[in-house]
Amino acid sequence: MKFLHIILVTATLLVSGLKFTTPAKAQVAPLRAPLPQPEWQPFCSAMGQFAIDMPGTPKINTETFSTQITTYTYRSILKNKETYLLQYFDLDFATSNKNIKITLNNAVDFFVVAANAKLLQVRDISLGRYPGKEFEFQPLSPKEPIGVGQVFLVEKRVYGLVATTPEPENAQKFLDSFRLY
Repeated sequence: MKFLHIILVTATLLVSGLKFTTPAKAQVAPLRAPLPQPEWQPFCSAMGQFAIDMPGTPKINTETFSTQITTYTYRSILKNKETYLLQYFDLDFATSNKNIKITLNNAVDFFVVAANAKLLQVRDISLGRYPGKEFEFQPLSPKEPIGVGQVFLVEKRVYGLVATTPEPENAQKFLDSFRLY
């Protein structure tokens, strides 16, 4: 009986004017549009006495530590794992020529530890007549890009700039745009 039923259904399908549609053709998936990048804008701080170009709008934070040192932080964090940070603080002591190197090295260590990273290299630089250090660091998270930073000692003020980005030209643009006034 089942066999007869299968033959009748098959014969009906063959005789009827049933049209089978052709399978859909594969289409190429549309390319993903890259994430829109925020525009770089000049940012000035009268209180910090500096100007710098940063992508997007930086978030500003002030924090006072138990050592009575107050830090001022300007940070832009982008969706593609790019971070740009400028931080400054004033020392409560004058630095002698001997202490300048120690102060700058401590500032480099501070930024590397804060980034949960390993210091790769450091070299002496200057901003006009003000001494500084430039450094590269590798975050301990393997998914994070290598970072680059600079610290400068301007009178009693320490400025620190840090960029972590997979785009080295953006890091250089950020660092090169820093100026005092």
